[in-house]
Amino acid sequence: MSEETSQTGANLTETKAEPRSEAETKAEPRAKAGSEASPNRTRGSKPPISREIGTPSMPKADQSRALLEAIKLNKVFSTGSEELVILNALDLTVERGRSMAILGASGSGKSTLLYLLGGLDKPTGGNVYSMGRDLFALSENDLAHWRAQEIGFVFQFHYLLSDFTALENVAMPLLLSGKGRQEAFDLAGPVLKRVGLADRVGHRPGALSGGEQQRVAIARALIMEPRILLADEPTGNLDNRNAAMVNDLICQLVSERNLSAIVVTHNERLARMMDTCLELFEGQLRPWEGPEAARGSG
Repeated sequence: MSEETSQTGANLTETKAEPRSEAETKAEPRAKAGSEASPNRTRGSKPPISREIGTPSMPKADQSRALLEAIKLNKVFSTGSEELVILNALDLTVERGRSMAILGASGSGKSTLLYLLGGLDKPTGGNVYSMGRDLFALSENDLAHWRAQEIGFVFQFHYLLSDFTALENVAMPLLLSGKGRQEAFDLAGPVLKRVGLADRVGHRPGALSGGEQQRVAIARALIMEPRILLADEPTGNLDNRNAAMVNDLICQLVSERNLSAIVVTHNERLARMMDTCLELFEGQLRPWEGPEAARGSG
């Protein structure tokens, strides 16, 4: 970014310089040396993609509202001698109680972005902040603790444990956090009831329909009372009827629990139910203007 120089009170007549103190005179060579030591980028050259995680010059996140903030986020995959740029200096702010849908072509990097925001993957460059904390400056244990407390994940596939009942699957995060078995079950039961599965708590995943399995997965994502819901194609494997049911359920729960939600989806009905719709295109986010605009950009 070029530095702007502000000139005020310009005079046509020459102003006599005031004498400087001895300390100012001695300080000048040091300041000049520091200025000359700073490298300048060639005019008109494009800055390279940053490969540093936690670059000191990155601005801090706004702690007043942002639960998550991505700043100049880059993700590059190396394929032999070539590099595939998935995300390029992407910025995103996730505010309290707001929901957003992220759409885009298959392979555009939507899931990659979600994994970075949830601390499941690390960027090639840039930062992700949570309430002012740089996630990728945390230790692995601290990052895992942050994920368990702050993030609820819902994926396209439910990833339920086949040998456990719906109640046990939902209670599992509580059990892993150190809760007793009965306390965990007492907390999991009402959440399953809220997603319409009070009569299915004793069923294993194989005895549930696809829509029921996904509702169990949503209940499991919310059992730790996270502030952020990250959903990756939550209706991708469902028929229209079950997809509509899950769509409505997600929106209701986001509103009831004042969640911040990011939903990666191809489902336009679900996308339009979110507060904000964005499209990931060529490594950057831009407002989504519907399928016609998406086809026009191709």
